[in-house]
Amino acid sequence: MFQVDVPVQVVNSLPGNKTGIKTNNNKQFNNKTSARTKPSTEGEYQLIKNEVLVSPYRNQYEVLEFLGKGTFGQVVKAWKKGTNEIVAIKILKKHPSYARQGQIEVSILSRLSNENAEEFNFVRAYECFQHKHHTCLVFEMLEQNLYDFLKQNKFNPLPLSSIRPIVQQVLTALLKLKHLGLIHADLKPENIMLVDPSNQPFRVKVIDFGSASHRSKAVTNTYLQSRYYRAPEIILGLPFREAIDMWSLGCVIAELYLGWPLYPGSSEFDQIRYIVQTQGPPPLQMLSTAAKTHPPYWRLKTPEEHEQETSSKSKETRKYVFNNLDDVSQVNIPTDLDDVDKECEQLDRADFVNILKKMLSIDQDKRITPAEGLQHPFVTMGHVFVYGPTKYEV
Repeated sequence: MFQVDVPVQVVNSLPGNKTGIKTNNNKQFNNKTSARTKPSTEGEYQLIKNEVLVSPYRNQYEVLEFLGKGTFGQVVKAWKKGTNEIVAIKILKKHPSYARQGQIEVSILSRLSNENAEEFNFVRAYECFQHKHHTCLVFEMLEQNLYDFLKQNKFNPLPLSSIRPIVQQVLTALLKLKHLGLIHADLKPENIMLVDPSNQPFRVKVIDFGSASHRSKAVTNTYLQSRYYRAPEIILGLPFREAIDMWSLGCVIAELYLGWPLYPGSSEFDQIRYIVQTQGPPPLQMLSTAAKTHPPYWRLKTPEEHEQETSSKSKETRKYVFNNLDDVSQVNIPTDLDDVDKECEQLDRADFVNILKKMLSIDQDKRITPAEGLQHPFVTMGHVFVYGPTKYEV
């Protein structure tokens, strides 16, 4: 049971070569974190190690260590006194806007608490309370997020056999969110957690519903999603729905496969420029209704034109520059497979690129749904059964 001791805002119905690939060998690619924004400390709670946070439900949590911070506030590792339980506590900043969003997050967590967190791959939330006018959310402690996992492994690409279970589990979470009419709106490697890498390799859960909303409350022109994972409809100022989460998942799995973000734009201009260079321009019906386009000038500005108008220099932050998404299959090809496994790998790559293209459809109406994704051959491994048992199946 998720216990709440803060006012809750009710959310309606809550429940340049042959392949066209260029590789950038730039030193900045050795420090991926440089491309990520640093949050403000304004309104942050000043933590003291070993401080005890007391909830109205007679639970006492001793702060053990600082885990990280974001726009919302910070996360600490804590010991629930009198037990052997270690938890993660999210402490929101003391600011009206964060308080309002915190109320929405609490409402969504309350709704999700009625679902099976293990079955649908959500983080378990235990309780919510106020500590010195800061909202505190208590969650199960999970091991490591996918970004830190990649960083720990020097941003080496993951094999498809490791990416597949992650895709399946996150699709399962997105399917449940869709049924509940909820949009996560901030899916990224940092918000997909490895539960227990030693004993359950690539068992993952989705965390952080701080940007989530009900589909009926989706507001056009809202600043949503981390830039690398931001859907075209958000960038262009179009009406949106839960399909924005599928776009984000496509960007995440591409990043796992490449070891580097597919579209690491340093600005919204660079973000849409990267997308258009690889996938082509958005269809006319999107451009004609978008709030952030100006007909009849629907041509993407050149970096030079953008710089002249904004005094903001366009940057190249991609490791791979693809002419189309099919070219993704031409990088990071294993070389140590026998003939049968090599054939399976080729088929698996084809299926991976196929589901990636469906996730990254610029038109959200044509984007694959979670239910369709769970039936896709990349997830079901239909290609393996053509050849019978192989070590590739393990």
